[in-house]
Amino acid sequence: MRFIPGQRWLSETEMEQGLGIVSQLQGRMVTVLFPVTGEFRQYAIADAPLARYQLLVDEQGQHGDGWHFRVNQVDEHNGVLTYHGVREDSDESVTVPEAQLAAQVATNHPLTRILAGKVDRLDMYQLRLQAHHHLSAWQTSPAAGLIGARAELLPHQLYIAATVADRHHPRVLLADEVGLGKTIEAGLIMQRRLLTGRSERVLIVVPDSLAHQWLVELLRRFNLRFSLFDTERCEQAALDGGAVFASEQLVVIPQSLLSHPMWSAELLEVDWDLLIIDEAHQIAPQDQRFALVQQLCEQISSVLLLTATPEQAGLEAHFARLQLLDPDRFDSFEKFKSDQANYKALAPQAEALASSGDNSTLDELLDSYGTGRVMFRNSRAHIGGFPERRVQMTALEAGDALTRRFAWLVNLLKENKQNKFVLICRSAEMVLALHEMLRIQHGIHAAVFHEGLSLIERDRAAAFFASPEDGCPLLLCSEIGSEGRNFQFAQHLILFDLPRHPDLLEQRIGRLDRIGQQDEITIHVPVVEGTPEQVLFAWYNAMNAFTQTNGIGANLHQQFAEQVNVLIDELDTGDFDLDQLEDLVEDTQEASQVLRAEVDAGRDRLQELNAFRPHQIAQLLETITEIEQASELESFMVSFWARFGIEFDRLNEDSGWLRPSEQMRVPMEGLPDEGITVTFSREYALTHEDVAYLSWDHPLVQQALELLTNDTYGSTAVGLMQNRALPAGAWFIELHFSSFAMAPKQLVMSEFYPRHSFRVLLDSNGRDLTDKVAAGVLDKQLQFIDKKQARQLLKQLRSACQKAIQTAWKPAELGQQQQLEQARHHVKEAMSSQQQRLINLRERNPLVRDSEIEAVALRQQGLLEALEQPVLQLDSVRVIVNMSA
Repeated sequence: MRFIPGQRWLSETEMEQGLGIVSQLQGRMVTVLFPVTGEFRQYAIADAPLARYQLLVDEQGQHGDGWHFRVNQVDEHNGVLTYHGVREDSDESVTVPEAQLAAQVATNHPLTRILAGKVDRLDMYQLRLQAHHHLSAWQTSPAAGLIGARAELLPHQLYIAATVADRHHPRVLLADEVGLGKTIEAGLIMQRRLLTGRSERVLIVVPDSLAHQWLVELLRRFNLRFSLFDTERCEQAALDGGAVFASEQLVVIPQSLLSHPMWSAELLEVDWDLLIIDEAHQIAPQDQRFALVQQLCEQISSVLLLTATPEQAGLEAHFARLQLLDPDRFDSFEKFKSDQANYKALAPQAEALASSGDNSTLDELLDSYGTGRVMFRNSRAHIGGFPERRVQMTALEAGDALTRRFAWLVNLLKENKQNKFVLICRSAEMVLALHEMLRIQHGIHAAVFHEGLSLIERDRAAAFFASPEDGCPLLLCSEIGSEGRNFQFAQHLILFDLPRHPDLLEQRIGRLDRIGQQDEITIHVPVVEGTPEQVLFAWYNAMNAFTQTNGIGANLHQQFAEQVNVLIDELDTGDFDLDQLEDLVEDTQEASQVLRAEVDAGRDRLQELNAFRPHQIAQLLETITEIEQASELESFMVSFWARFGIEFDRLNEDSGWLRPSEQMRVPMEGLPDEGITVTFSREYALTHEDVAYLSWDHPLVQQALELLTNDTYGSTAVGLMQNRALPAGAWFIELHFSSFAMAPKQLVMSEFYPRHSFRVLLDSNGRDLTDKVAAGVLDKQLQFIDKKQARQLLKQLRSACQKAIQTAWKPAELGQQQQLEQARHHVKEAMSSQQQRLINLRERNPLVRDSEIEAVALRQQGLLEALEQPVLQLDSVRVIVNMSA
């Protein structure tokens, strides 16, 4: 090597030092200054680990002042280079001595690594190519974000998630009946929007009693780490200065925070792009919190409201919630009532189309249906697959009600020691009283669940009850136990008292009667003569509220609540008339028959058909099935773990133990030091909640894809082959170029133009063999080569490789242009079709917002503009040398 002061060299062992400059020669030693770090290094001239850095014609260089130029000519004088070219920002002709080059070079660039002799193993190179393939497939898949939930992916849930998630700014009411999975639907929508970039900052408002459960479920089911902002957290955040909620992207708050004079105002200081409100019916229009919710809905572009009982507080309250979603369209309550009544006439026609299989005509009809675009409500009858309900009423003699019911409870527990019972009553005081009476008088231990407990204490109580080994036979819940918690592993529900509203009764029963329940449910009701339960049981039984889902409960409550309350009051005054109770029962039976007939014939059937259109989800279901049946993910991740120093020991056919080793290359978020158990099987994950379920959506998998596609791992490699048909010393260079278009995340460019990879294969004479030698063909012929030998080979081929890389840009650019043209066509076709559909739909359904149509046009414009400025970069290089046999 000939060193001259002023020359630029790369350190083969310290690439992070940047570009060095020869500053002094003294005897057999050379001194190099590295301006990036300001450090000097001395090397023995004979074996200095340095690589000469020089630009070729048509390559891009960077001046020390930061501007870039394109090289047109290279002159050499006394061993020092001078570059002549054109400055890229002004087209000005420039002359740049190599000493004036910028010291910062792209040390992660494959060319720089080749020049410095940096190589990875062949299997790391191949793993990098696999990662590019898998990432591109995931980015363009309609299943991205919908496959990673630890949940049985049910068609009706996937339909709603897929329909809502991809809207520009979804504003919908998820109102499936109790037990059909509204939380899963909301989670799927949110996960797809977060993973595809449609949403970034999410606010979830939940009942106080469910706040911790939401945090746990979001992490356990969707691997989403939300932060809970209660009063204490807000106070701490305020001490740190700035907007209270600005420190986190994903936030859960309890409903009570909406009433706080200071923290509620802070919610409006952050640019949330997705708002989710669980149990939205709990925030009534007359509630002071409703005004804040209205402000949030006006400010936040995407809104999901969740409630299983949208009309619990009456049709007017339901209308007020629809106004939160679209105040322009829902501007007249009288018109809303009239429209809803008119839709009943469409039900027979829709039913006939559904039965005949005329899906296109059915879709057109359903698209015309009023609230169908903003409200999704599936019913159990429509979805099917639920167990039978059975009610066991025990009549108890008049007397002290607590004493009578308690004696009955103890006897029930003793006669059914093998069963688990969930008991729900009205108040926390009753829960505590029963707990003490059972423990002290009979030595029976029960878990308790009420609003006086902290969130962690409630979770512990639920876990104690659920444990098959150490659990207790009875869980005592106050009314909050009837909302949000799922106990489908139990089959016995005790209604120690009865609520005054049918929807509350349905919510209580829904804690057991929900998706996942495999067995018949028995509802135990002790009725003491002369107590409110005598009236309430007879009334609920008359409307079949115990044995059927009760979608008409709110209407019946509106008709008969006053009559029911009068009868209950008369029990206290001694004026109770049994004949009046029989009249109430008879009237309720007649009214419920009429209402159920109306529901069956009218609006609810339209909602069911609209909330789940099986023919529209068939292709997605097929795609997900193919993804889950393939073994590609497991094969890829096992290879990744092996190369990155993460130990994986199989525990059985479906799971393994994953833990970091001392040789782990990079820290992996979500992988604790003690390790975790993982599975690639959804079925196994559903029955083993302590096992992490890995899918293409999982953070550990996404980290692996990101590392291998964005970092330098596997970007350069050298392989040896022995092919007698080729002369010894013949060599090839295989290059992969990466192409992507930069656009705002909300445009989701990857759906039309994911990160593309273009392969170019050249031989030592510069001939393009890409089309003649398919990718992967050479892999089977290649042999391992150690890094020292690989570095020696690269030293001999540096200049030739640099010229070959320069040659390869043209075919890569051609491949990019072909893909860009296809992407432009796809964008225009898809966006135009989507826009025209919305325009046609708006003619039939005024709930299609103008902003939705404008958003499609703006997205098309933004995508096309981004496609005009793609980024093409060299991603990986493999040099293959043929050796004699």
